[in-house]
Amino acid sequence: MASGSPIVNGDLSHPAHSESAGAPHVEETLQQMNILIKENQELKEALKQTNLTMKERFEGLSAWKEKQREERGFLEKRLEEAKQRLVSLDSENELLKKRVQGMEKQHAGAEEGDAGGLQAKLEALTIQMTRLQAEKNDLVALNSELQLKMSQVSPEDSFIEIRIAKGEMDVTRDLPPQKDLSASNMIADLELKEPKSESGTQMSLPYVNPTQEVESKRSQEEADKSASEVENLKTQLMNLFKELQQAQSKLDEAENMKKNLQDRCKDLEQDLCTLKTQLGEREQLQAENDGLKVQLESMQAANKLEQKKVQEERNALAQLKDAYTKLFEDYDELQQENKKRQGSISQEEHSELQTRMTAAEKALADKQKKIDDMKQELFEKDKELETISVFKAQAEVYSSDFYAERAAREKIHEEKERLAAQLEFFKKQNIQLQDEVESMGRQSMTEMQRRHVPRGTNPGDSSAHLQGGRVDWQQQVNIPEHACPKCGEVLPDLDSLQIHIMDCII
Repeated sequence: MASGSPIVNGDLSHPAHSESAGAPHVEETLQQMNILIKENQELKEALKQTNLTMKERFEGLSAWKEKQREERGFLEKRLEEAKQRLVSLDSENELLKKRVQGMEKQHAGAEEGDAGGLQAKLEALTIQMTRLQAEKNDLVALNSELQLKMSQVSPEDSFIEIRIAKGEMDVTRDLPPQKDLSASNMIADLELKEPKSESGTQMSLPYVNPTQEVESKRSQEEADKSASEVENLKTQLMNLFKELQQAQSKLDEAENMKKNLQDRCKDLEQDLCTLKTQLGEREQLQAENDGLKVQLESMQAANKLEQKKVQEERNALAQLKDAYTKLFEDYDELQQENKKRQGSISQEEHSELQTRMTAAEKALADKQKKIDDMKQELFEKDKELETISVFKAQAEVYSSDFYAERAAREKIHEEKERLAAQLEFFKKQNIQLQDEVESMGRQSMTEMQRRHVPRGTNPGDSSAHLQGGRVDWQQQVNIPEHACPKCGEVLPDLDSLQIHIMDCII
């Protein structure tokens, strides 16, 4: 401009106008740059504090996981001890059953013996077997409780929250650099315009332009052009924040959907663990039911043998009663004959009759003792028959419970398969939503970069200078996130920053 036409000394209209138009804008830009630098430093400190907090939280979670692992090992050890004790009690129970059966066989095969002592031993063995069965039931309950506690220990659920927090932090870190890039583009344009304005002012001060009207028109056009460029930059900034707000709202919706799906997946996994625990308990009850059925069958076989023995003993008792009746009749006849022959019998006949009478009395005493023993055995066998009827009723109850449990187990298995299929579907849907969120974020960032290119510059002349100035400025200054470019206020998150910028600029 200075070399194209002569300059008249003393003409200061154009420099004054350029200086009045460009100086406030440059000062405002410098103030914004200083504020952005300060906010960037504050944001770095906040990020450091956040990283330290996340590190401490991760260490706490690691310690908790180690503690859970130790508790699980202790529970597994207790479970193994309970299983060993249960096996030993089962073996002892089987040994006692064998001893009881041996005693019953000895009692059935012996014709004479001490029935009272054997009955006392049998009762003692029965009491001991009942006590062992109660201990076995207690150990089975303890085993079920330990398995339930072990199934409830799930160290993988504790890391979901920290993974979600890290994902949100990464998304939040990915968005603001685009805002910093647009702000850096605007500041680079203003820096390029500032040297031009200052150079024009310095070159026009010592001289006076003879064509004042042309220069004033040019200065006016440049001022209007600068004002229009500022307005365009403001419009671009407004559009940029609107698009950022829309992208952030879409991202928040996707994150909420993702969290809901993760919560639902977690609930489904907990339901699946509960169903597995219930299925294990059902299987254990089925095994116990099968064992009780086998035991009942053996007791029924023993009961049949006992009934057969009782019938044989009753037959023997009837025979003994008949023999006793005959002997008693013979005894009466002998007594009558003795009374008739007392006067006429000889001493030898009397002694013979006395011997026969003594032998008959002894035989009668033996038969009476056998009859008493048989009555006692019949009484005991009747008691055992009553116990067997109780066992039959219990077996019927166990059988009905078994069929009901089998139907419930089939229903649980179907529900388990349905929940597994639903869980797989939710996982696939979650992965698809994550891919859509990532692609949507990349597309929105690419489109914003394509739309908001600084206007008012010549691409052929100033693109290299603009890129060089932007690179140098970005290397020297890191613009902080969550800061208003106009008033410089630091805000805690991106949503608050968007609301503040809409109010501050308008």
